[in-house]
Amino acid sequence: MGRPKNSIPKLSADKTGRAFTKVNGRFISLGRAGTPEAQTRYAEILTAHAKGRLADISAPKSVNAVKTSALTINELILQFVTRELPRYSRGGALAWRAMFHVLREQFGKTLVTDFGPLRLRLLRDAMVAGSDDRQPWSRDTVNRQTKRVQQLFRWGASWELVPAEIVARLDTVRGLSIGETTAHEKTPREAATAADVEAVMPHLKPVHADILRLLALTGARRGEILGLTGGMIERRPDAWIAELHEHKTARKGKRRFLVFNATAQAILLRYMKADPSKRFFEVRGDTFSAAVRTACVAAGVAPFVPHQLRHAAATKLVNELGVEVAQAVLGHSDAMMTAHYSRSAEAKAIEGVKRLG
Repeated sequence: MGRPKNSIPKLSADKTGRAFTKVNGRFISLGRAGTPEAQTRYAEILTAHAKGRLADISAPKSVNAVKTSALTINELILQFVTRELPRYSRGGALAWRAMFHVLREQFGKTLVTDFGPLRLRLLRDAMVAGSDDRQPWSRDTVNRQTKRVQQLFRWGASWELVPAEIVARLDTVRGLSIGETTAHEKTPREAATAADVEAVMPHLKPVHADILRLLALTGARRGEILGLTGGMIERRPDAWIAELHEHKTARKGKRRFLVFNATAQAILLRYMKADPSKRFFEVRGDTFSAAVRTACVAAGVAPFVPHQLRHAAATKLVNELGVEVAQAVLGHSDAMMTAHYSRSAEAKAIEGVKRLG
């Protein structure tokens, strides 16, 4: 006779640190492992097991481990980070995490059902004021981060973690307008001039100087160049093209590629690795940006950041070849391209990049 199966629900934890148990073939999440809420929920399940009422617990209406009424904002953030945030690009994820830092600091232990428009306004005030470990945010940044808070709750409602009426109330909070806040206004970034870029070159390490040249020659973002590997590049007779699978608009189904003219190809050849999966440049983004700032001071030019070379490329392309070519080079298309349109965009991008170097 076989050994009788132990039907007592077992408390387990997954790789993300979430506690769960299995009841009648259905997995039930219990919240963050080791928390009093998870232990309480598990105790409820054991009590139901002892009374022979496990069928009630495993019913679809009770699948959500932490009841909406007891869900804290910290727990809502954890759910979002685990299930939704991986879909965002690195830059997008960093912006979300910056917002989460302030939200958790101010209202992390608040129940989602207690978070309404007034608390959202208080959170916004904290964004404007800054703190010991964070500079005050500009009005534009505050508005964008406030929209992310609203989006977080909207996402929670789509998973029945947040009551829909909470989302509707939060959506009544509009963005800050000029003059109604003490938040500073962002100073528009001007395109870095070719003269300033050349002036800083002698004050940079050779690898940093080459990265700066590639930014000017391609109109790429800093992270796009630093993440580039040999295996991403297709060597075509007219140009080299790198298809980027992880980029700012990938989650929206948009295509992004970089084009390298003869000058850019010569730079890349100096850093080509035998392993096609290896990056050309083993350089951290913040280290590179800091090096550019230091070089600006040493050269006596107005400080600029790497992204301003993208502005310079855009300005030159628009002025000389028009908006359509600039969009093809910079990846600013509005919708997913068809295969035919993609080849058309590549042709325009190749034409444009040749003008950059």
